[in-house]
Amino acid sequence: MTTTSAFEVIKPGIHSLIQDLGRFGYQHLGITPGGPADLHAYLWANKILSNSSNMASIEIHYGLMSLKVLAETRIAICGAEFSVTINGEPAFNWRTHNVRAGDVIQYHGAKTGKCGYLAVLGGLQTEQIYQSRSTVIRDELSESTRSPLYKRQILPIIRQSLKQLTAEYPTCARVPRHYIPNYSTPLILGLLPCYQWQQLTLQQQQQLLTTKYQVSTQADRMGYQLTGKVITNLPTKLASEGIALGSVQLPANGLPIILLQDRQTIGGYPKAGVISALDCGKLSQRQQGANITFRLDNPLMSYYKMHAFKHFFNF
Repeated sequence: MTTTSAFEVIKPGIHSLIQDLGRFGYQHLGITPGGPADLHAYLWANKILSNSSNMASIEIHYGLMSLKVLAETRIAICGAEFSVTINGEPAFNWRTHNVRAGDVIQYHGAKTGKCGYLAVLGGLQTEQIYQSRSTVIRDELSESTRSPLYKRQILPIIRQSLKQLTAEYPTCARVPRHYIPNYSTPLILGLLPCYQWQQLTLQQQQQLLTTKYQVSTQADRMGYQLTGKVITNLPTKLASEGIALGSVQLPANGLPIILLQDRQTIGGYPKAGVISALDCGKLSQRQQGANITFRLDNPLMSYYKMHAFKHFFNF
């Protein structure tokens, strides 16, 4: 397979990254998995292109990104609503679009949601480090995986022919409406109690489950700090331990932090439990001030939901 330059970055946007499913099996080396903030939107973008689930895409946070197309290809736009345009014409969300050399793809500010995905047929062919193309800035693994997109950056893909594309895919593909989430609704996160849950008092447990929290200004790919009623007298003097995706950390200030894709690999703060990868994706689409509450989740039901999700997206 030969590659060709497909996109030139005109404006990188506020925070735009290359993401595939992430790099796994290296946390013992202090290497964070990374991967898509919203697994649901990322996988749909690849699915409607008939890509495999691990094809690298652009993850756009807050929008304001512009790309110039350098080669004929097909793209998919999914996730947050950024009022994307191609050559000034609306390019609707949750569907595919054919693009030609010279086209300009422009993302505006986020109307609903927080991060979106631009996937391309065959996936972006950027450098692989530890079996992944994902950008994790804090790990500084290589030049190509430690920085967001930058002006004049060239993004390669596998060489394609638009004539062949339109023959194979004569019409655009869309995500069925009932699979498209509403990122504006209050979010209830299912908590799987583990880690130090049993060390919390009944009052502390009930406070966590009954408080209406809000997303704070400190919310990024590493974690979401919530604001609300402070939990006091938390356990201390804990040994550092591995940090799972979705861990609900309770630091000394008593305000929960939900640790996400770019989290540290170990930590010693008490944790009430974890939320599922699917709930992590929903949380990553919530903007500052969004309402967040917790409820206890059933571990078996959570397992079966994730199993069905993986089966549907074939990963």
